[in-house]
Amino acid sequence: MATKTRKFSNIFVIVFVFIFSATNASFLSFNHGVLEARSGTTKDRFCIIYYPNITSFPTEKTKISYQSIVDLSPWDGCTESNRTSEIEGKYVIITNGSCSLIRKAQILGKLKAEGMLIVMPRVMHLDDNVTYSIDIPVALIGQSSKDMLMGLGGHVEVFIYAPVESSHMDYSLLVIWTLAVVTVGIGAYWSGLVRHDLQKQSRLPPTEVSADGKAIPQEEVSLSVTPVLVGVFVMCMCGMLLLLYFFFSYLVYVIIGLFLLASTTAVYQCLEPLVRRGKIGAQKFTFNSRCFLVEVELRQLILLLGAISLSASWFYYRKAKFAWALQDILGFAFSVNMLRLVRLPSLKICTLLLVLLFFYDIFFVFITPLFTKNGQSVMVEVATGGGSGPAVGTGGSSGSSSGEEQLPMVVRVPHLGKDPLDVCWQRYSLLGFGDILVPGMLVAFCHGFDLATSNRRKLYFITTLLAYGLGLLVTFAGLYLMAVAQPALLYLVPCTLIPVFLLGLIRREWRLLWEGDSQTGEITRLTDGTRVEDGGSCNDTDPDLKAELPSEKVLNGSKDRHSLLAVEANTESGNRQQTTDQKSRDERNIFFPVG
Repeated sequence: MATKTRKFSNIFVIVFVFIFSATNASFLSFNHGVLEARSGTTKDRFCIIYYPNITSFPTEKTKISYQSIVDLSPWDGCTESNRTSEIEGKYVIITNGSCSLIRKAQILGKLKAEGMLIVMPRVMHLDDNVTYSIDIPVALIGQSSKDMLMGLGGHVEVFIYAPVESSHMDYSLLVIWTLAVVTVGIGAYWSGLVRHDLQKQSRLPPTEVSADGKAIPQEEVSLSVTPVLVGVFVMCMCGMLLLLYFFFSYLVYVIIGLFLLASTTAVYQCLEPLVRRGKIGAQKFTFNSRCFLVEVELRQLILLLGAISLSASWFYYRKAKFAWALQDILGFAFSVNMLRLVRLPSLKICTLLLVLLFFYDIFFVFITPLFTKNGQSVMVEVATGGGSGPAVGTGGSSGSSSGEEQLPMVVRVPHLGKDPLDVCWQRYSLLGFGDILVPGMLVAFCHGFDLATSNRRKLYFITTLLAYGLGLLVTFAGLYLMAVAQPALLYLVPCTLIPVFLLGLIRREWRLLWEGDSQTGEITRLTDGTRVEDGGSCNDTDPDLKAELPSEKVLNGSKDRHSLLAVEANTESGNRQQTTDQKSRDERNIFFPVG
C-alpha cells in the first residue's frame, strides 16, 4: 500500500512540476508597430509585431526613409540562396521555416538584406533564455496584410516605426454607451405601456369582432415561457453560434437576409404611429384579388417604401465606410421593436435567462480559445467576420475586413480616438444586440411591474436602467484594462439583477416580482374593478367602507398591497370605462403600434 501511495505522490510531483514550468515559461516580450507602404500614389498602413530585445524601430516619423520590398514568401530563409541582386538593400518577405530565427537572420545578413518580414498566422513566441545575435530588423506580418501589401502595385516601398501607445480616450465607446442606454430606455418604456394596457384589456369584454361576429383575439400580455423552454432556447443559441463558426461563409447571408426583413418591419412599425398622427396622405387604396383584400393609406405605403429603401441602401453599401451609421439606425429600430414584442412574464424567467446567458457568454469568449486552432474565441471570430482579426497584431490593415462579410447583429462605431496604433486593432468598436436585448427585457419587465402596481416613481424601471448604464461602463473599463474582448453579460447580468432583488426585498415585493404576471395581473384586475364599481371619487366612498379600509401607513408595511392599490386607484365613472381604455390604447399608439 505504501509503495502505491509513493508512486502516486511521485506522479503528482512530476505533473505539478511540468505544469509549473509550462505556466512560468519565459518568453520574449513583443510590441506592435506600423508598416507604412506606398506604390506610386497609393498608400496604406499595416500592423506588424516586433521584439524590442532583438529589433528597434523609430518611435516617430521624423525622418522617413522608405525601403524597397521583395516578396520571397515561398522561401523559408533556411537555405543558402544566390539571389543577392534581388535581396540587397531591400526588406525581404519570407515564410516561417524549420530553422531558427537566428539562422534566417544570418543568411539574409550575408545577402545584405535591409530587413526581414516573416509571414505568420499568429504571434511566434521566442525563448528569453537564448541570445539573439541579429544585425537586421525583424518583424512579423499576417498573411492577409502581406497579400494586400503586395497588391498595392508593382514597386512597393515600406517604412516601419513603433509609435508609443496612446492614452487618448476612444469616444466610440461613449457613442455606443449612449445608443445602448437610449435603446433600452425607449424599448423598455414602450414595452411596459403595452404590457399594462393589455393587462387591463384582458379583463374587459372583447370590443373588436370579425365579419362573422367572432371576437378578434387580443395580443398576449407576455410570452408563455417555462424554464424548460428557456433552457432549450439557450441550447439553440449555442448550436447556432457553432454553426456560424464552422460555416460562416454560407450562413452569414442567411443572417443578413433575416436582418433585412426584421429591420424593415421594425422601422415601419416604429414610425407608423407618428405618420398617422398627421392628416396628409390619408387617402385609402384598396387592393382586391381572389386571395386577399388589402386596404392601405397612401402615407402607410410611402412609409413602407421608405423602410424598404433604408434597408436596401444598407445592403448595397454595407461594405462602405459610412455603412455603420445605416446599420446602427436599423439596429436601433430592430432592438426597440424586439423589446416590445418579446415580453417576459416574471422575474423568475428573467433571472433564469440572464444567468444561463451569463455563462454562455463567458464560455464562448474566455473558454473556447483553449480549443480553437488559432487561439481566438468563437464569439469574437463570429462577431468580426469569421477570420483571425488583428487582435494578435499580424492580420490587420487600415482597410482590412472591408471586403469581408460581417454579421449585422451588432452596433458598430468606428474608433474616434487618435491612437497611432489603431491599425493593429479592430476598425470598429462593437456591441452585440444580445447585450442590449437580454438586459433590456429585464428593464422592460420592471417598467410593466411599476405600472401594474401603480408605482408612480417607477423605481424598478429607473433603477434597472441606471444599473444597465453602469454595467456598460464597467464592461468598457474591463475592455480597457485587459485589452481583450470582453463578454458584456459578465458585467451586465449582476449589475442589473442584483439591484432588482435588493429593491424587491426592501419594498417587500419580491414574491410579486418573482411570480410576475400571475400576481400583477390580479392587482390590475382589482384596480380596474374598483374603477368600474365605484361611481365617484374616493371622497364619495361610503363612510362605513372607509372605516374598514386599512391606512396607508399600515399597508406600507404589509406584504399584501392589494387594498392600498385599490385605495390609490383612479376611480372614474363606470359608464366612461370603455372610453378610458380606448383612449389609453390610442395614447400607447402615439409612439408605437400594437401587433
